[in-house]
Amino acid sequence: MCNNQNVPSVSLQSAVLLQVKEFVKNKQTFSVHDITRNIRSKASSGDLEIPEVEVSGASFRFDIPHTKVKSLFNDLWNTGVFDPEFTLNRSFNGTYWEYTPSPVSGNTAPQPGAYTASTTSAAVPAVTVQNVPTPTVPSVNIPNRIKTYLTNCKNRNVRPTIKQIQSAIKRDNDINSVRCEDLRSTIQSFGFTIIDDPKFVSRDQVVTT
Repeated sequence: MCNNQNVPSVSLQSAVLLQVKEFVKNKQTFSVHDITRNIRSKASSGDLEIPEVEVSGASFRFDIPHTKVKSLFNDLWNTGVFDPEFTLNRSFNGTYWEYTPSPVSGNTAPQPGAYTASTTSAAVPAVTVQNVPTPTVPSVNIPNRIKTYLTNCKNRNVRPTIKQIQSAIKRDNDINSVRCEDLRSTIQSFGFTIIDDPKFVSRDQVVTT
């Protein structure tokens, strides 16, 4: 490996943090897919080096799995690394989660998230959760998530099945699977009409329109 001394060399976790800070600086709503895409782009263009995911014998130099980026982002969020500088307001758009940043009261927006050596050296001490065990995920308001998904379906004139709702509310892997029967009961308690499937509860349709 031949490193360019002018290109910062960081851990994948640091790269995730720096990319999030860049979105915050630009007041940009983003998804975890956006984080992955931007890190891959920077690594591919030579603006960033991530030795821990460097590979040989491939057409690309750095292998950056989206699942790993998502896991690192969740760890940073759940362990409070972002809290001193900004908060992220999460909303489900019907397909995936989007995050809208806002600075913490009394603080200015984070300094430029451009990948410069000075920015990297300043950011690395804040990312000292590399070896911290994965924290216990806080309880999730499942009924609230169901309502949000059904509202999005109503706006798009979609009648989702119980199975589609089950898949949507656990998309970020931050909750365990919820049984279709329990989902059906919860949805009925909201007053929605459900069209029964003669064979499978998972195929029951929720009338949102």
